[in-house]
Amino acid sequence: MASYTEIPCGRKASKVAAWMISTLENIVLPIALLSTRLYVGMEFWRSGTVKNAEGWDHAQSVFVDLFQSEWEKNHVKHWLGIDIPFPVPSAAIGAFATTYVEIALSVLLMTGFAGRIAAFGIFVIALAIELFVFPGTDENYYWMLLMSILVAVGPGKMSVDYFGRRMLLPPNAQTCGETAKTL
Repeated sequence: MASYTEIPCGRKASKVAAWMISTLENIVLPIALLSTRLYVGMEFWRSGTVKNAEGWDHAQSVFVDLFQSEWEKNHVKHWLGIDIPFPVPSAAIGAFATTYVEIALSVLLMTGFAGRIAAFGIFVIALAIELFVFPGTDENYYWMLLMSILVAVGPGKMSVDYFGRRMLLPPNAQTCGETAKTL
């Protein structure tokens, strides 16, 4: 049994633990999620704007020269003993996706507006790059891992989504996650 003198120490320890958890959840986590969004968003922003810098014809030629030939090499996947051919996108669709969709999703991701949707979109792009264009590239795995975290937990407190939700929902309204915790 604990003596009387040990009880205050336990309370101090629980207060310190509560402070540390609060600090991690309210300061460190939002900064980590923002950093993740900005890092991946800037990578995809640069990729899209570089292709867009010289116009639509340049974006199409980059897709045809760099991505389409690799996609054609890797478009048949062998899963469960079955050869599954995936269609190779046309130059127009591929150029649009690798240029303008990358730019749009990166802006949404960096601002945290429709953050989960943007993270899922970038996850799908990274998955397509990994499966069909540059298989075995570690960078694609990192992007997919980071985007899956953002899809699961959301863009964080430093996002348009968070502030919009706070303004639109009444102060005492429970979100789906809070309702699930109480059940």
